[in-house]
Amino acid sequence: MNQTDLSTLIAYHFWANDRLLAMCERISADDFTRTVTLNPGWDSLREILVHMLDTEFGWRASLEGQDASEILDAANFPDVATLKARWAQERAAWRAFETQWTDTYLQTPHKPGRPTVAQTILHVINHGTQHRSEAAVILTGLGYSPGELDFYLFLRDAPPPPPITP
Repeated sequence: MNQTDLSTLIAYHFWANDRLLAMCERISADDFTRTVTLNPGWDSLREILVHMLDTEFGWRASLEGQDASEILDAANFPDVATLKARWAQERAAWRAFETQWTDTYLQTPHKPGRPTVAQTILHVINHGTQHRSEAAVILTGLGYSPGELDFYLFLRDAPPPPPITP
């Protein structure tokens, strides 16, 4: 997996998240925070999304050698707008992190004896796919399907991401 491949997958990840968040903006505040009967391990749509954001934040911070011990609390995100604002900050941090990527760096272990940086980034992307699917089921049940989130549709329809400049 090289820098171009991972940058494409990260761009897809944020594109799919944006589609999901766009549907979240259409639901009521109660539906955003309501405990769901189809509980995929998190009590509400909000908790699923905050968990996704927390995972992106924690792994990026760890990969950059920063303190990754902070755990984002769903209570600090009372509405979709607050969550989207924090996610925009995280996306900007990922874009800045991407400027450091070289193929050699991506193949180095995250920490001694651990998966490579590339494998860790792939984990973040796959983790997002799992939880987007869970959130999409909830949204669809509320009548707000985010539609298809396929990687191929991203490749076909999404504008290319801005160039990465160190």
